[in-house]
Amino acid sequence: MSADREKTEEIDTYVEVIGDTVYGKHLISTIGISITLSLVGFFIGKSIFPKIAPEEMVQSYSLLLGIAGSLLALITNTLLFKPKRTLNEMPSTSDELGEVYKKLQFDMEEERKSILNDPVTIKEMKEQGIYDMFIQDEEDRRK
Repeated sequence: MSADREKTEEIDTYVEVIGDTVYGKHLISTIGISITLSLVGFFIGKSIFPKIAPEEMVQSYSLLLGIAGSLLALITNTLLFKPKRTLNEMPSTSDELGEVYKKLQFDMEEERKSILNDPVTIKEMKEQGIYDMFIQDEEDRRK
């Protein structure tokens, strides 16, 4: 019973950010690491550059060192927190797609009609490069 509770708690800790699902604790950690390393870089620059750089350039150099801290944080976060998602390749030939549609009980003729009757859908499918997979099969049948 405690294992089920742990799984439920783990599922509840995922958060959606910019269309991606992330683990909440990792999100907070990456934000903390990024802020910390950026500020450390900036304040190190504020203490070092007055000794070696012209006074009017201290602020600019300090900001650059803060940006370098942000880049270091990016690398650190990338190494610490690996992606949790898995990518599944989908079949791309019309024959393979036909088999998948049969398993999913899609009516391809009905799908094609709805696609052809909606110019917005046609435009989006052409932009994604998938329009020909749906319509090409129908054109081949007519020939």
